[in-house]
This record gives sequence, structure tokens and C-alpha cells, in this order.
Amino acid sequence: MTIVWAPEAADDLDAAVGYLAERNPEAASKLAESVVALVEWLASTPIDGPAHRLRTGEIVRGWPHPPLRIYYQRAKDTLRIVRVYHQRREPITR
Repeated sequence: MTIVWAPEAADDLDAAVGYLAERNPEAASKLAESVVALVEWLASTPIDGPAHRLRTGEIVRGWPHPPLRIYYQRAKDTLRIVRVYHQRREPITR
């Protein structure tokens, strides 16, 4: 399965890792690695998280990776990562 990162998702992850790197570079590296590992696991596993409707109306699935939540869409041969959103921020779901 091909993994496609939406630009917003890549920006979200970069921002979270960058913020953490200023305070704890080792933790930032571990966070980045574990998010990528989770995304790869989602791509290789037929399990889906609960459905969510974004404020844009788009339907996505979500999987927690505290303090983040990975929002994604699964198609036949593609896992599209829509957002990697910090769960303490204002919700992006309805």
C-alpha cells in the first residue's frame, strides 16, 4: 500500500517535532519515528479507527498517538494521511 502525506499532515508533524526538538531533541526524534511507524502499521493492517467528519465536511478515520491524533483516509491501494493533529488544540472535527 502506498502512503501519501497531505501537505497539511507533513506540516503538522514537522511543527510538532520542531517544537519538541527545541526542548528535547531525543524525544522529538522518538516522536517522529513512532508516528511514521504507526502510519506504516496502519498501511499494513486492515484495522481502522473511528470515523470523524472534519469541519471541511471530509470524512476521515482517526487513530490516537498521544498527544497527537492521526487522521487518514484509506483507498484501494493508498493510505492518505490527512492531518497529524495535537489533541489539545481546538478540534478540527465536528
